[in-house]
Amino acid sequence: MAETKKGDVTMRVRVGDNEVEVTGPKDFVEKKVQDFLDQYKQIGPAPRGPSGEGAPAVAPASTGRAKKMSVAQFFRKGSAKTDVGRVLAAGYYLENYGRQESFTTAEVARTIRLAKANPPKNPSEGMAKNIRKGLIMPSGDKEGKRAYVLTTDGEEAIQELLNA
Repeated sequence: MAETKKGDVTMRVRVGDNEVEVTGPKDFVEKKVQDFLDQYKQIGPAPRGPSGEGAPAVAPASTGRAKKMSVAQFFRKGSAKTDVGRVLAAGYYLENYGRQESFTTAEVARTIRLAKANPPKNPSEGMAKNIRKGLIMPSGDKEGKRAYVLTTDGEEAIQELLNA
């Protein structure tokens, strides 16, 4: 084991079966831990549950005390009946419950399947229609694929669906 210097810090972070431990200057350690967490976000959590299906139930990023909600519970709570609505709902879930800064079309399609909702015939078309409506907007790339985020209008539209 390497000798630690005075002022060094050690952090150990575990996410599922993955773990990292870093020792060194505070800035270095924080960067390495953030890199690990970013990598985990891109890979996504491993499915779990009695049948091996489903995403882990996590609290929304904005509140630490909110009750946990699985993706299936979230989709049952809303009333998204169209492909366009389900794409928007999946994006909202990924941002607010999956704690992702952005999402790809593939992640949206996977989220809808995990919710056991009717998958869109063409997820890219659902994404494009949400963009034209101003509910979703591009936000760069993520692992070589286009990434998207909800707009404020998109978040308001989902809130209306949840409260309907």
